[in-house]
Amino acid sequence: MNPFSAISWFWKGLRGHSITFAALFASGLIGLSLMRGLVHLLGELGVPWLGLIVLPMVIVGVLAKREKQWIPDETRRRVWARSLLFGSIALAILMAAITRQVDRWRHPEKQTVPSQTAPACPHGPSGK
Repeated sequence: MNPFSAISWFWKGLRGHSITFAALFASGLIGLSLMRGLVHLLGELGVPWLGLIVLPMVIVGVLAKREKQWIPDETRRRVWARSLLFGSIALAILMAAITRQVDRWRHPEKQTVPSQTAPACPHGPSGK
């Protein structure tokens, strides 16, 4: 995920109370990018390359504009957007912790500290 997009989506979700941008941020943070899926779907439908660049932005913009009509209550939108934002951050932290723990179980030999052995040349190179 592009860091600039992530910051923008997070900010629009947090301050703009946009569920659309909060969902984009959450999916990208977890690793299931909705934008990548949309571009892939449009590509499979045979949309030309320029459409693959422009159409996802237009679709997301239309969804963000229609959001106020579909969910008119601002407090409800705010709760959903913030739940998506902070829930995805918590889920990403949990996924990282679980992955680290699973790696420790799968590869216990990497966790052992190597024994301290004497160097081959204790006084440095011989100078020959």
